[in-house]
Amino acid sequence: MTTTNGRKTKKRMRGVPVDHEELKKPHTIWLTGTTWKWLQLSAKDSSTSVVELVEKIIRAEISKD
Repeated sequence: MTTTNGRKTKKRMRGVPVDHEELKKPHTIWLTGTTWKWLQLSAKDSSTSVVELVEKIIRAEISKD
C-alpha cells in the first residue's frame, strides 16, 4: 500500500495503534494563530498532519532528557 507521494503506509485497524505503542485520544491545546499557521505549514512541508508533527516534536523533547 502506498500513498500518492510514493511512501509506504501502514494498514489502519480500529482500536490498534499504528505509529506508537498506544492509541491516541483527543485533547485540547490552545495556541496563537501564528503558532498554528507555522505548525500547518511545517506539517505540509513534512507531508504529515499537524497532530503527527506535534507528536514528533514532543517525543523528541522527551527523549533529550
